[in-house]
Amino acid sequence: MSETFKHEENEQDNEAWDQLAESVAQFKQKQKEAAPERAKRHFQEIRAIEMDFAKRNDAIATAGEKMTQKEFERWEDAIADEMRPATEEMRIGEMKFSEKAEVMQSMVAYRVDTELSKTIEARAGDYYTERDKALRTAIKESGRADAEKDLAYLNGFFPVVARHLDFKYMTAEDVRDYGSTMYESQRTKAHNDTIRYLNGLNRLAQKYGTRAFVARDFWTSDLCDKKAQTPAIAAVMRYDRDIVEEYYAIAFSSEVRKRKALVAKANRYGF
Repeated sequence: MSETFKHEENEQDNEAWDQLAESVAQFKQKQKEAAPERAKRHFQEIRAIEMDFAKRNDAIATAGEKMTQKEFERWEDAIADEMRPATEEMRIGEMKFSEKAEVMQSMVAYRVDTELSKTIEARAGDYYTERDKALRTAIKESGRADAEKDLAYLNGFFPVVARHLDFKYMTAEDVRDYGSTMYESQRTKAHNDTIRYLNGLNRLAQKYGTRAFVARDFWTSDLCDKKAQTPAIAAVMRYDRDIVEEYYAIAFSSEVRKRKALVAKANRYGF
């Protein structure tokens, strides 16, 4: 084979590789550009699932029955099945925080149509005890060196929730004594700590192969500076804050009832 022929063959190979690289780059760019709309469709589907769930729940309640855990978890799985590709599309699109919020608004828009306490994500609180028990068993039986640390984390959720309840159910007099600015600051921090902790429980469940406590993770209000929060970011954060509160109010309903009764008594009798 002559040197001239080899040179021509190498040039052809290089040209072919360049064309392939360009085609791949163009494909990736098209995927990136289409990602926001595809992600939005997944979040719209989550909204549709939640609305269908509410109708199904109402129909069961009208019949004087209660949805089984098995059926509930099928609805919950439907949410998770849409969240996974939606998250992947946001990754493909290399979406900024504000852009993620824009597409996620398609999911939270139904808050005007549905009581948040009746959503799939909130009703997962009905199964907090079962999921806590399953994870606790998995940790104890794992034989892992960090099992004790993980058990300690699992045990820490209620104290974090209780901290938020301390602020949520303060009397007006207590708030005045605490100082309104400090009260708002610490209440917000306690709420964000609760959200972060629930996200951590999801990661712990994933680590030990048990069912997640909720179908997805939630945004805290301190993920970006308040001045940088667009209307979409604020809407998603507000929704997530309210959903997590509904979740733990269901999971720890007896504690919430007790706090409400104490505040009502204090407001009525002054002690």
